[in-house]
Amino acid sequence: MLDASIWIALDRGTGESLAAQLVRRLRDRILSGDLAEGEALPSSRALAESLGVARSVVVRAYEQLGGEGYLDARLGSATRIAAGIVPAAVPAAAAEIAPAGTEGSPGAPVGRDPRRAGEGSRPAPPDSDARGPIDLRTGHPYAPPLPPEEWRRALAVAAREPLRSYAPPPLGEQRLREQIALHVRRSRGVPCATEDVIVTSGTSDALLLVSLALGAGARIATEDPGYPEASAVFETAGLRVEPVPVGDRGLRPELLSAVRPRADAVLVTPSHQFPLGGRMTAAERTSLVAHAARAGTLIIEDDYDSEFRHLGAALPAIAALDPGGVVVHIGSLNKTLSPSLRCGYLVATAGSPIHERLTRTRSALGPTVPLVTQSALAAFFASGGLRRYVARTRREYRHRRALLLERFAEYGLADRLSGLDGGLHAVLALPDGIGGAEAAATLESRGVLVETVAQFARLPRADDALALGYGAETAIRLDRGLRTVLEVVTEFTRTGRPRHRGRRTPRR
Repeated sequence: MLDASIWIALDRGTGESLAAQLVRRLRDRILSGDLAEGEALPSSRALAESLGVARSVVVRAYEQLGGEGYLDARLGSATRIAAGIVPAAVPAAAAEIAPAGTEGSPGAPVGRDPRRAGEGSRPAPPDSDARGPIDLRTGHPYAPPLPPEEWRRALAVAAREPLRSYAPPPLGEQRLREQIALHVRRSRGVPCATEDVIVTSGTSDALLLVSLALGAGARIATEDPGYPEASAVFETAGLRVEPVPVGDRGLRPELLSAVRPRADAVLVTPSHQFPLGGRMTAAERTSLVAHAARAGTLIIEDDYDSEFRHLGAALPAIAALDPGGVVVHIGSLNKTLSPSLRCGYLVATAGSPIHERLTRTRSALGPTVPLVTQSALAAFFASGGLRRYVARTRREYRHRRALLLERFAEYGLADRLSGLDGGLHAVLALPDGIGGAEAAATLESRGVLVETVAQFARLPRADDALALGYGAETAIRLDRGLRTVLEVVTEFTRTGRPRHRGRRTPRR
């Protein structure tokens, strides 16, 4: 293991945070070859003591470098230099990646000719064969190398609670419902009470509950393009799906009025329409609620990534306008923390007909989230751990978003990006003559997975746009994937067809 007395100079007199400086110094030493592949770094406590800084400074630096792909951190094992990073052929400063939590350059190499990607002016990323293709598909959030420390503590405490002789309450553990109600009131402006909250295992579970509460044969309007898994859930439950075309700001209330016979419910993603990324205005939200109240149509609000707003102030949820029993608000912790967690919630006004039907349905099916998970989440909420984790993750996404914009600006294509005001993905409008399906197939042959917007549509739609997710991959792999996307689009634009390279996976 590397000696904790490793020489690293940190300057407290600059405007740069100590964690950002430590990220940069360690990255430079990795890229210079001073720190070799597989070499174990000191523990965060030992290095913090050696540098005379708080342990949290080292923890943040290790987490940032792990997310960028430079470190391999595993529970119960030393943090090591990741395999496959080739030392840079030029000073590491030429390939600097901006530290998370600081302003300035985004988290990827800068200052290079965009048409010389893959040359020796940046470190070669780890070999791709070990980790598969670069995944730029939507719906995959960032997951840090190690779970947040406060979450690990909450989980350890929950695991020591006595086992019970009965299952958790069908609507969810009381402590968790209280914390979710507080969270929704504070973050989304919804005046909900504990009794309004029903714990679910995620969005699909919540949509299934609503579907069963509506009953087989009910008609539900959905955004088009929209969330295909939702339509699959509705149809599995026997509902009739009526796709409604969306505009730049999402679903237009006047188009819902045109659905005949009347829709019993409508599913909307008003804060960040999936996948186009538009946002309904306050006037449109008010109009939708008024129409639904008159027509007896239930609004199902999928608030899937409202925590990650990058530009402009967040608008209150549609549920904040609910006169009572018109809106079911759905939220998920699977995007906020990890899809492997499997926990979410829905909010419906207690005492309303829809809440009573949801309660009966949940009670009949039983709870879906283990007690230990619910107890840990309640503690994580109560300690402020979730709020702090969301703030860190929001900064991470903003740097990835900045990287995306910078790379596309280098190629003169930044004006073709949309849907970037919030969330974890962007939409790329392809130049004339480029088909989304062919572009996606070409990218797959080069080891980059993307989706076309047309994949999310049921109604006829031009196949002229790609959806690019930037949440899951490390900064190194994301940068490589974006460069590959840009190379393919440039080749299509210049020649009408990309150069044939055979089926391979790019180096990362």
